[in-house]
This record gives sequence, structure tokens and C-alpha cells, in this order.
Amino acid sequence: MRTKAQRQLRRSERQSRTEEYIKKHVPKYRYGTGGWSKEYVVYYYTREEWGLGGHNATESSNMANSVIGQSLVAIIMAAPAIAAPLSVLFGILAVIISFPDPGDMGKGLLWILGSLVCTLLFTGGWLASVGILRKEWRARKLRKPKGLPKPMYEVTDDKARRWFEKNPGILEITRENFPYSTYPFPGERGYVAPRKD
Repeated sequence: MRTKAQRQLRRSERQSRTEEYIKKHVPKYRYGTGGWSKEYVVYYYTREEWGLGGHNATESSNMANSVIGQSLVAIIMAAPAIAAPLSVLFGILAVIISFPDPGDMGKGLLWILGSLVCTLLFTGGWLASVGILRKEWRARKLRKPKGLPKPMYEVTDDKARRWFEKNPGILEITRENFPYSTYPFPGERGYVAPRKD
């Protein structure tokens, strides 16, 4: 049996390995355009500030990627999410009431099985929608003090890098900040300094 100190040590080791993995494999920033301004401005967001995020070039502009759309999904899913677990209870009650008759018990068992599937689908969908909305509300709280708009469209690392090279001083141009950039950085083989217009 492990002591409390050993469990805490293991937990802290696991947490440090997780943080190390995230630092190594997950990009530091995500890039997007946002707001309603006429000019093309690229903003950088941390993972926590991204929230629902913006659409990328390969996906369509769907309503589920907005707070209103996600709220509607959560409201619509609320009634079935509450009713499905209650129908499991009605199925159990039907099995108990029809105890001596095997035919009716079979119907009750099928009712329970169907209700369990509906419970997983509807309650799981509702919980996912609520979780996404909570994540977006937390992201809004983080974006507001910095004056960042909600990201409308995601920008690739190459496009974001070009924009930040034309507008220096906002973000340092390094491989750590743009890990998926396809052209070389200063100090890497094949690097050509950008022209100043």
C-alpha cells in the first residue's frame, strides 16, 4: 500500500510529464483574424484564449462554431437529456410490474436498453455543448483584458508569420512561435531575409 506522500509524488511526476509533453508537442499560439474591422489583422491566441475558435480554410462556416448556435443546441438537447434517464426508470418499473409474464418483461428490457442508448446520446450531447459553452466563456474572460476579438477565421502559421514579419515588434519570429511554418527561420539552412518595402 502506498503512502500519501508516495501518491502525491507520483501525481506530481505524472503532471510534470504531461506539461512537458504539451510544451513539446502543442503549439504555443494559434493565429486568427477577428473582429469586424475592414483591414486584415492577425492576432495570436493562447490555447485558453481560443475558446470556440475560428473557422479554418477547409471547413464551412457552421452555426455550431458560434455561441448562439451552441446555446441553441444545448437548449434543444436539454429536454431529451432529462427525459431519457427518466425513461430508464420507467423501463425498470415496467419489468418489475410485468414480472410473471416473460413477454412483457422482454419489452421492458428492450425499453431499458433503448433508453440507455438515448441517455448516452442525448445527455452526452447536452453535456458536451455545456462544456463547450463554458470553455468559450472562460476564453472571453481571458481575451477581454487584452482587447482580443473572438477569432473568426484561423490562419496558418505561414500566413501569420508573413503578417508578423511585415508588422514587427508584436511577436518574435521563432520556430517555437510558428512550429508549422514551412519556410526556414534565421539561422536555418535556406533562410532568405524578407524584403523591406
